[in-house]
Amino acid sequence: MVWAAISLEIKTLLIFMVRDEENKNHGYTARSYISALEDGILPIYQPGQPFQQDDAYIHISKMTKEWHEEHGIWVIDWPPCSPDLNPIEQVWSALKGELDELYHNLHELRNNEADKEILIARTKEAWELIYQAQIRKLVASIPAQLDACQNAKGWYTKY
Repeated sequence: MVWAAISLEIKTLLIFMVRDEENKNHGYTARSYISALEDGILPIYQPGQPFQQDDAYIHISKMTKEWHEEHGIWVIDWPPCSPDLNPIEQVWSALKGELDELYHNLHELRNNEADKEILIARTKEAWELIYQAQIRKLVASIPAQLDACQNAKGWYTKY
């Protein structure tokens, strides 16, 4: 799993999340997420800046909420079951497009450490091809997306 943050001015480095070995399922947990936030958001966060995330359990867990409060990070309230208006989703789509264009054979990689390192390196390379001008355009479109969503009463929009 990969984490990054974007804004009008910046995109963070990609943070490759680590599965939580303390968890019985060895999956991604609030601890995994907080570790990514410590590496990714703390170095760039400015007090009072809104931080948008979705309602995934690891994002809204008690542990994560307490971590946000401890670090003074203002998280935008996001209604459950709402349309996904986070521009990072479009950035992820662009990243996948870059990866596909650069490396059409990624599906041939195996689930082993060597191929995992190849995937990480290639993903970082593709991330560098996502330019700030593209991100700025996506972030700037948020008011229009919100208006379209309200006009459509939460149904489908062109976004």
